[in-house]
Amino acid sequence: MKTVVILLSDKRSGSTMFQDALCTHPKVQTVEYSPHTYLETHHWLKAAVLLSVHPSLFSNGKTYKNYGSRKNARIYLESELKGNLPDYEIPKDDKQLVFEGWEALCDRFAQPVFFEKSPQHLAHWAAISLLLEWVQQTKKYKVKIIGLVRNPLAVQYSAFNLFRTLPHQRQYGWFNIHKNLLALKSLLREEQFKLIRYEDIVDDSETTLKLICDYIGIEYDFSMTLKIHGNSKTKLKNDPYFTLILDPAVTQMANKFGYADKFLENNKTKKLSKWNLFFWNVNTILLKSKNKLINRLIMPILFRFKLKK
Repeated sequence: MKTVVILLSDKRSGSTMFQDALCTHPKVQTVEYSPHTYLETHHWLKAAVLLSVHPSLFSNGKTYKNYGSRKNARIYLESELKGNLPDYEIPKDDKQLVFEGWEALCDRFAQPVFFEKSPQHLAHWAAISLLLEWVQQTKKYKVKIIGLVRNPLAVQYSAFNLFRTLPHQRQYGWFNIHKNLLALKSLLREEQFKLIRYEDIVDDSETTLKLICDYIGIEYDFSMTLKIHGNSKTKLKNDPYFTLILDPAVTQMANKFGYADKFLENNKTKKLSKWNLFFWNVNTILLKSKNKLINRLIMPILFRFKLKK
């Protein structure tokens, strides 16, 4: 039986490095095209928007808005399918598009292992519930779900540098994402779920990758280790502007994943000035506005034009 491997994580947790390493293996493939970055499909999140899953099951209790509308979510899904399966006949029924379209992707890329990762999924139980529905109903594939976890301090620092997010706010997103991960684990059989820590991949690449390959059911390939790279822990410790002290609830959640308190401490006394807080807030607003314009207006128009050609 062929295998589908789905990686779930928060953003900035090493999922792209994981993808690069695993897809080096000759038996593992991911999609060849995606309308999103890093060949992420966002399939189940787009599906949740298209199928009007209840807003309470999305992060923050509101339907995910970055696709703009149900119509745009469908356009994104059609683009994903046509980009990978040019001869695929798009179903008119939305639910068929979601589930039969996903199986068509699996049929195409599970040769014998299909790998997919979209960090957006784990933040929204609306997406996870549809994924679970497929896992429970598929008869064609062995499904292997991997939960990838990274120290929340490192995650917030990476997001702080890349997205200019405010870490003292974003840490609660990390907390909720990992509540979802634990809930998902409890709903799956032992052979369907594997928890992996980013730090273990970086610190002991060969041992950890062998564990992953054994879980998936493929032989270990040394070339995978060539894609592993570590982050500089000293950058976080030495950056005077990164002053996050984790909330005790976040620390407790991190403890659940094996992170000792000493690795969750950030002993800095300097606080961000009002000017710096204003700068980060403005930067975040501008970044979000740019992404909204691209995701909700420009990209759907381009995809609609391409699909009509």
